[in-house]
Amino acid sequence: MRRLAAIDSSGQRHAMTATAVTSVSDDPASLLVCVNRHTTLHDILAQGRRFAVNVLSADQADISILCASGESGESRFAQGNWGDANGLPYLRDAQTVFFCNTARQLTHGTHLIAIGEVDKALVSDNAVNPLLYADGQYRRLNEE
Repeated sequence: MRRLAAIDSSGQRHAMTATAVTSVSDDPASLLVCVNRHTTLHDILAQGRRFAVNVLSADQADISILCASGESGESRFAQGNWGDANGLPYLRDAQTVFFCNTARQLTHGTHLIAIGEVDKALVSDNAVNPLLYADGQYRRLNEE
């Protein structure tokens, strides 16, 4: 699972659980994110703001659940070890964090499709064990 984070024009932090994130290109390094128009992050990304994609580890399901809940704004940062880098909030203990500049946008149906060029990536030294979501439940790649 991925957690998308950004800051609005007033400096307020926002985050959401993102299920539609994929790589686009390695040159330039870029990611595609799809955000429903009914979310706060839609309006922020539609303004062309920077964003961070946090790839969650298997033990961070609680953070994903919080960011998919009815909570909003700063309350979505109540769990997790958050830092600030490149002007964006990020999870210090995420598997990987991609800091992106919005390069292109397209609206299709109910979603904004934003392509972000990665200007920095942080990769954890921990063993790779990402949080997965399939068939309506959280799963682990590596069972313990």
